Amino acid sequence: MTTASSGSTEMTLPSSVSLLQLVRSEWSFFLYGGLMSFWSSLGQTFFISLFSNEIRADLQLSHGDFGGYYAIATLASAATLIWLGKLADLMSVKKLSLITLGAICLAALHFSFIASTISLVIGIYLLRLFGQGMMFHVYSTSIARRYIIARGRALAVTGVGINIAESIGPAIIISLLSLYDWRQIWAGIALFALFSFAPLIPRLTKRTPLQDGLGWQKPGADDDMPPSELGGMRRIDALKEPIFWTVIIWIIAVPSFTITGLLFHQLYLAEAKGVSLLVWSAHYAFYAVAAVIGAFLSGILVDRFTAHQLATAAQLPIAFAALCLWLAPTSLALIGFFSLFGLASGMLSNTTSALLAERYGTRYLGEIKAMAQPITVIGSALSPVIMGVMIDAGASLGLLMGLVVLSTLAVSGICFFTFNLQFSRYGPRDWRA
Repeated sequence: MTTASSGSTEMTLPSSVSLLQLVRSEWSFFLYGGLMSFWSSLGQTFFISLFSNEIRADLQLSHGDFGGYYAIATLASAATLIWLGKLADLMSVKKLSLITLGAICLAALHFSFIASTISLVIGIYLLRLFGQGMMFHVYSTSIARRYIIARGRALAVTGVGINIAESIGPAIIISLLSLYDWRQIWAGIALFALFSFAPLIPRLTKRTPLQDGLGWQKPGADDDMPPSELGGMRRIDALKEPIFWTVIIWIIAVPSFTITGLLFHQLYLAEAKGVSLLVWSAHYAFYAVAAVIGAFLSGILVDRFTAHQLATAAQLPIAFAALCLWLAPTSLALIGFFSLFGLASGMLSNTTSALLAERYGTRYLGEIKAMAQPITVIGSALSPVIMGVMIDAGASLGLLMGLVVLSTLAVSGICFFTFNLQFSRYGPRDWRA
C-alpha cells in the first residue's frame, strides 16, 4: 500500500488486486478497450503516413505541402474535439462507442475516394477526429473512470491494442500496397473494422466485478453503479490553475509533437539512415515488444507510486531514442530507436491518462480529457508541417533529432521539479468519499 499526500489531503493507493486476477475478471471490458485502441490506428499518424508516398504522388504534393494540409485538418479536428469529447459525460459507453466506430469507418471509406486537396483535408480531418481523437478518448475515459485501485494496469492492458496495430500494421500495409491500390486498402479496412467489432460492443461494455470507479452515471443505465469515487473538477476550474499552463499542457503537447513528427516523416528517416522501407518496417517488432513492456511497467508503477511521480521518467525514452537514431551505427541505431520509441509510446499514454484522473477526478473526466486531447492533436498537427518544411529546406537528421532531444529534456525537467521535488504540494488529489 502506498500513501501520498497533496497539501492537507492524504491519498491511499492500495494494490491488492494482482494483474492475473484483474485480467481474469475484466477480460471482456479489457477486450473492448483493446479493440477501440487498435482501431484508433486508422486516425493515427503512423498509419496515415504509410500512404504518404502514394498520396503525394497522386496529388503532386511535396513533404511540406502534405504536412501543411495534415496540420490544417488536424487543428480543425482538435477544435471540434473540445465540444465532441464532452459526449463522454453525457452518453453511455456502449452508445458512444458504436457511434464513434461507425464514424471512423465512414471516414476511412471516404479516404478511399480522395482525389483533390480539398477531399484530402476533409478525409484527414475525419480520420484524426474520430481515430486519434474520439476512439482513444472514449475508451481511455471509460477505463480511467471505471477503475480506481487498478487504473494504471487497466490502461496498460487496453493500451496494448494500439501497440499491436503499430507493430503489425506497417508490414501488412506495405505488403498490401504491392498488391492493391491504396484506395482499395482503405475501403477494405473500413468494412472489416465495422463488421468485426460493432456486434461485440454491447456485450463487452457491460459492468464487470472489479470496476470500483464511478462509471458513467445516469439512473437506470446499464453501466450505472453506486459511486465509490465522488467529485471532480470542471474544465473551467482546471483552466484557472497555474499548474495546468506551466506543466500539464507541456506534458501533453511535447510528446505528441515529437512522436508524431518522427512517425509522419519515418520514410525520410529511413532514407537518412540509408535503409530500405522493408528493413525499416521490420524493426517494428522491437517497437512492439518494448511498447508492451512500457505499458505494463507504467501501469504497475502508476498503481504503486501515482502517475504524478512517474511523469518525469515517462518522458525520457523519447530523448534517448532520438539520440540513438542520430549517433549510433545504423544496425544498432534502428534497434535502439525502435525499442526506446516503443517504450515511450507504451508509457506516455497510460501515464498521462492516469495523471488527469488523479489530478482532476473522474466525475467530469470526459470534458477534462476533451480539453486535454486537443492539445495532443495540436502538437501532432504542428510537427508534420514544421519538420516537413525543415526537410524541404535541407535540414539534417542531426538537426531534427536535436530538436526532439532538447524539447523532451525540457519537459522532463519541468516534471521533475514540480511533481518529484514538490510532490507534497503538487501531488494527486483524493477524490474518493
